[in-house]
Amino acid sequence: MVNVEDIKFGSVTINGKKYHQVLIIGDKVMERESERLHQLFGTSHVIGEWEQEELLKGSPEIILIADGFQGALEVGPAVLANLKKSGAEILLLHSPIAVQKYNELIKQGRKVNALIHTTC
Repeated sequence: MVNVEDIKFGSVTINGKKYHQVLIIGDKVMERESERLHQLFGTSHVIGEWEQEELLKGSPEIILIADGFQGALEVGPAVLANLKKSGAEILLLHSPIAVQKYNELIKQGRKVNALIHTTC
């Protein structure tokens, strides 16, 4: 089980390991490809198409997006529409609140995929 232990500006600790920004797909934790995002979009404050595909894997009940400490991650209408096609509930929360919600949902046995943005 994935346990998000702590989040600070610029990092998140999951199962004892520190990451910068992550996708959590089922029990798999992967670092977001910040360099790729910067090359394509000039920022990591967006969600790449490949990240959307990852979030849809495994038929999640809930897709949780932690949009940063101040909500700077851009989650536009096209991204939301794409994710909603899965039938999953979409939760968009500021990162500290999102991490708490993620842990609550996992403890309830819910099937959650998440993107955790750790900056602005």
